[in-house]
Amino acid sequence: LRIWISPKLKLLSTEQLKHLNDTDSRTNFRADLLEYLKSYGRDLTQSTSSPLFEWINCLHSYDFRPIKVVLIASVSGRHVGESLNKFGHTRLGEVLRTCNSQIPSSWPVIGQFSSIGSLGLKPTDWFTTEWSSSLAGRGARGLRMIYPCVEDVRNSLEGYFAGGCLPYTKKTAEKQPWLCQFFYRWHAFEHSRCAPHIKSYTRISPDGQQIGWFLLTSANLSKAAWGAYEKSKTQLMIRSYELGVLFLPTNYKESAHSFEVLKNNAKYSQSPTDGLLPFPIPYELPPLKYQSNDEPWILDKPHSLPDIFGHIWEPS
Repeated sequence: LRIWISPKLKLLSTEQLKHLNDTDSRTNFRADLLEYLKSYGRDLTQSTSSPLFEWINCLHSYDFRPIKVVLIASVSGRHVGESLNKFGHTRLGEVLRTCNSQIPSSWPVIGQFSSIGSLGLKPTDWFTTEWSSSLAGRGARGLRMIYPCVEDVRNSLEGYFAGGCLPYTKKTAEKQPWLCQFFYRWHAFEHSRCAPHIKSYTRISPDGQQIGWFLLTSANLSKAAWGAYEKSKTQLMIRSYELGVLFLPTNYKESAHSFEVLKNNAKYSQSPTDGLLPFPIPYELPPLKYQSNDEPWILDKPHSLPDIFGHIWEPS
């Protein structure tokens, strides 16, 4: 399990409340969070009986300056004009273009998720073009998607039962067999047998020692979560609400261009080398590519080979 918890924020004084804009983070975290919450609609955000109304008012009362992450949200709907780059993959791309221009093209993109949507009949329909362009600018030498294979699930602590939280369906998988060439195994140190439900994305150096940035999010690998262009890229269609936090090295140290990957899932107390910033990654790097006999876990596909409890998988 990986979660992000902000520093403890202080209540604003009466004088500080008069200058609210001066108490947001350098990353505009409060403004972005308020915009996300208000996107749920007038009935939920302006009715005094709504819990969201109370939360929105509460957020105005705190000092957000200690926060260093960038909020990356997805909001259901069609986004055009000034809103085109406010949400989804275009939002992430906009932030990365501004803050991470020095990442070499040789650093591959790593994606890690628990569900997969319909991505198109060809990788160039969305995955290796529109989506990867936002995450890697002019391109990355490799897209490596970490998703549990059947053996990962069968040998997990919960056996096949763990696969119930990995809802990739046969109908969707059969439309995109090309995706298998991008799959990598789930290996996570002492947690390798725990079926993952977190979602994260990053770019790593070829030797797996550094990362350029890290996104911890609720967004799985899908157009619904990240959005897809419409009308000659003048409109972005998003179908779900998602929320994530982006870690950028420069927000922690202005001269830093990368994080140092903590070895063997070490704690933050490990001393950084060469002035790099240490960062914990929830899986082992570099990831291991699927072998020819590995197949991705598909929720509604039966399996007759027993799991660690002697059970077979017969989806209803």
